[in-house]
This record gives sequence, structure tokens and C-alpha cells, in this order.
Amino acid sequence: MLKNLSLLIIVALGFTACEPNAGTKTELGALPVSDFSYTMVDSNTIALTSESTGDPFLFQWDIDGVGSFTGENVEVLIPLTGTYDITHTVFNQGGHASSMDQVEILKDADLPCVGAIEYLTECSSRTWKLAPEEGACWVAPDANGFWWQNSTADVTTRSCLFNDEWVFHEDGTMEYKTNGDIWGESYMGFATEGCYAENALTGTLAAWASGTHTFEIIPATADHPDQLRVIGTGAFMGFPKAANGQEVSSPVNEVTYDILYMTDQNNNRYMQIEVNYTVGIWRFKFYSES
Repeated sequence: MLKNLSLLIIVALGFTACEPNAGTKTELGALPVSDFSYTMVDSNTIALTSESTGDPFLFQWDIDGVGSFTGENVEVLIPLTGTYDITHTVFNQGGHASSMDQVEILKDADLPCVGAIEYLTECSSRTWKLAPEEGACWVAPDANGFWWQNSTADVTTRSCLFNDEWVFHEDGTMEYKTNGDIWGESYMGFATEGCYAENALTGTLAAWASGTHTFEIIPATADHPDQLRVIGTGAFMGFPKAANGQEVSSPVNEVTYDILYMTDQNNNRYMQIEVNYTVGIWRFKFYSES
């Protein structure tokens, strides 16, 4: 009997020893309360100020279509007109909490001559042509293959395409010069593919002939790389049929291209752009002589 009693005492002591000491428990505490305000620094720059409580140690800002930022107080450039959702999330020892608001941007930003604008224009003007090489014009269902690309021989047989010029000016104008001839295809109304005089483009298609348009650079965001938008009826780069969301048979008012890269090589500048027309993508490689 005494032996059994001793065993019960030992077991009881064991359970007591395993029980956590209530005095060593750590309370995580209450969640923070997220709140913020903003002011307009200028027409495109917003100053965000956290007014959150609960001793947060991390402050995060998410602006749809623009990006994510951290800091108790931040300034963000929003370059394009539109209404943007702002989400402010703060973290403390107890967890996290978020609050939301919106800001409306009423004008596109006047961007300085840096980055893609400087590369295109040299802060003055610069002339670009399709690169005289295989694959300067390329179309595919996705980035992993291609349906068609121009050959090296096409640089000669399609000389009326490879002599076209796009002249970009710092003031935002873009001159398109056919130099007298164009590459014609069936979507333009030509029975056979080949080189034709520029004046063969008649009616509404005449907008694809030489002319002056405008352009803008859309800075990269979390959703897209730097983009080049050419604006004005008939404005295009590469082939006129390659437009956003479709291949067209008549001029459209604007086309926006993703800029895949800009690089210097052999003392020339090179740029590749891309447009998604839903069932595939067109890519065009341009060069500008130094």
C-alpha cells in the first residue's frame, strides 16, 4: 500500500513540474489601429502620413497599379491620371491591421529628360529605324517561340520597311517618315505583299503614311515595365496592324508598347518593344545610330 502511495505522489509531482509557470506567460497584446492622412505635394506626388496607434513597428503602403512602399511617412510619385486605392497596413506585437482611402490624380506628370525619354530623344531629337537584322520583326503566341520573324534577306526585299524612320523629340512629338514608300499587305488593301509608293495609301489608310504624332513614356510600375505610347490617328511602331488587344485593318488613335530593353551595342542604341494583341504578341527591335 505504501509503495502505491509513493508512486502516486511521484506522478503528481511530475504533473506539477510540467505545468507552465503562469508568471512566465507573454501576452501578445491588442492589435494596432491603422489610420493615415495624405497631402498633395504637387499634382502627381502624394505625401502619406501614418496616424496609426498601438505601437506599430512596421508601416506598409500599397497603391494599386503603382507599387508597395514602407515607412511611417513616404512620398510617392503617381505619374498617370486616375483614381488610386491606397491600403495602409501596420504591424505590432499583437498582429496587423489595415485601412483604406483613395486619391485622384488629375493630370499626367511632366517627366524630366531622364531614363527612357533621354534614351529616345537625347534630350533633343533622335532617329530610330528597325534594326537591319534577322528577327527585328517577330510574332508569336507567347515568349517561348515564334510563328514568324523576318529573315536577313528581308532586310533587302523589304527595304521599304527598313528605311522607315521614327524621330522622337524631347517636346513629345514623334515624326514618322516613310521616305516615299511603304511595305504593303492585304490588310491595307493590297493584292500582293510588296513595296508600294506611299501615296498608294488612300482614304482612312492615309493616316499610316508619313506624319507627326505625339508620344509619352509611362514609367514602370509593379504591373508593367516602362511603356511607350504613341498617340494620334495612325501612329504606330513597326507594323501598323499590331495594336493593343487586336490586329487592325484601319488606323487607331494610339498604341501602347512595353519596352523590353534599351541597350548600347557597337556604338549604336537598341530598343525592343512589344505589344500584346490577345492571341499573340508582336515584338520590334529598333536601332539608332550614334
